[in-house]
Amino acid sequence: MTIALFMKLFYTPNSPYARIARIATLELNLSNQIETQKVIARDPNSDLLNYNPTGKVPTLATDDGFILSETRIICVYLNHLNPEIKLVADISNGFLQQLEGMTSGFIDGIAVWVRELRRPLSEQSFGVIEFERERALRILDYFEKISDKLDQTPKLAHITLASALGLEIRLPDLQWRQKYPKLAHWYDEFSKRSSMQVTIPES
Repeated sequence: MTIALFMKLFYTPNSPYARIARIATLELNLSNQIETQKVIARDPNSDLLNYNPTGKVPTLATDDGFILSETRIICVYLNHLNPEIKLVADISNGFLQQLEGMTSGFIDGIAVWVRELRRPLSEQSFGVIEFERERALRILDYFEKISDKLDQTPKLAHITLASALGLEIRLPDLQWRQKYPKLAHWYDEFSKRSSMQVTIPES
């Protein structure tokens, strides 16, 4: 595969998935090769649709017409451009592979919860909200138990976990900090990274 010199990353400021890709771009020192373009979600006139008919963010478009969507696929490709930094877990690190899976499931559930609460109250599903709440708490229990194994190294799993926890500003019902103090400490320290600071979602 030919590696393109210039790329465009489409994102929305509040998408946790796009935030992961934006953080990866910064942590892999690829900012000079990638132009970020803010788009509006579900906009039928969005320029994004000229590149990706799904209209999903993040979308990565290279200057030779190569299009990628889905966060992990994009991060794998970006890591390929700078392989000296080991961002994405490979088969040699079972713990990080496990953590990537757990954090991916966590952010998916949180995203469903947030989307459900954005619906009109009369259209919200109490069952969906409770299911996602219980799932989130189970996974938070797991992260708290293994928090001693979490470090400040910017791996994809850590970035995904931090991006999910960052949704607390849009999900006040979660109230996770007091019950999970070790995880909260890890998150607050990781959030000091410049890549986290410049990608903070809008409230």
